[in-house]
Amino acid sequence: MLSEAPPVSSPRPHRGFTEVLRDGTPVLIRPVSAEDKQLLKEGFERLSDVSRQRRCMHGVGELTAEQLVYFTEIDYRDHMAWVAVDLSQPNQPGIGIAHYMLLTGRPRCAEVAVTVVDSHQGRGLGTLLLGVLARSAVENGIETWIAYVLTDNTPMLKLFHDLGAPAATLEERGVLRVEIPVPRDPSVLPNTPAGKVFKAVAREVGALSEAQ
Repeated sequence: MLSEAPPVSSPRPHRGFTEVLRDGTPVLIRPVSAEDKQLLKEGFERLSDVSRQRRCMHGVGELTAEQLVYFTEIDYRDHMAWVAVDLSQPNQPGIGIAHYMLLTGRPRCAEVAVTVVDSHQGRGLGTLLLGVLARSAVENGIETWIAYVLTDNTPMLKLFHDLGAPAATLEERGVLRVEIPVPRDPSVLPNTPAGKVFKAVAREVGALSEAQ
């Protein structure tokens, strides 16, 4: 339910960094760039029908040229996105993306979405991407995320609950609206799996920022 109007792109604010998933897979996490259109296109093509449904709320065969521009040509402030690539594979395919888009009329509130290809789900990548995105949100003054989640997307609903989201509200049939307070200080999060990842990401990105 994100806006279709892409903002003007500007220089990327951070370098990427490497991380290891639960199963030992090395990944590179970095801000998206305008050159990532093919990376996102191929990643979307590897999503199952269920994952596409959960991401787009309806059946979508492929991303359009306009959507690829929207997801990759961003301003890194009101619209921010981080992508993950698999370093264990020779072609280093894109395996996940998390991004937020500032909502019109609510200057400290943004819509958020996370997508991970099916082959890499269940390894903690979605939580990792969301943790990095949270740091960007705090830096840019975002206080609240809004997510639209299908009622059967139990893993995502649990993740948002672990991050302090109150009970979701029914937006329309089969779709829940969740408001998530952006964790400004991950150290106060409970030691749930998501909380532990956010704390580790905060240390990682904090050290990265200090080195730049």
